[in-house]
Amino acid sequence: MPENLVSPPDLIEDGQDTILIEDLLIPAQIGILDSEKGRTQAVRFDIEIRTVPGYRKLVRETGTFVSYADAVEFVQAKASSGDHVDLVEDWAEAVAEFVLTNPLADRVTVKVNKPEIFEDAAGVGIRITRKRA
Repeated sequence: MPENLVSPPDLIEDGQDTILIEDLLIPAQIGILDSEKGRTQAVRFDIEIRTVPGYRKLVRETGTFVSYADAVEFVQAKASSGDHVDLVEDWAEAVAEFVLTNPLADRVTVKVNKPEIFEDAAGVGIRITRKRA
């Protein structure tokens, strides 16, 4: 090792990681107001999945893992189904329930945001956090 470089410190895994899906923008039929029915609007999703303790060791030992692709595909499939969702809260709950079906996911935070509702706001919506019982 060159003299001017310091050796890296030993790293200790705290046992849990956070898997991120940020700014997933999906066209969807959503909204409770009459003006929102029968039309598509942009919906933005942020999903943070906190893994179970010892996650990376479990991944190395078993080959199982939490896939961000599964969560993205769940949201995309729900949007492309053509079904109208009344409330952002309902969609957030559905995403949280889906994510927590993976036994390696311990906690999930889901933010569902409608960016086109108010000109003066970047978006309006909800953020929920759910934890495995």
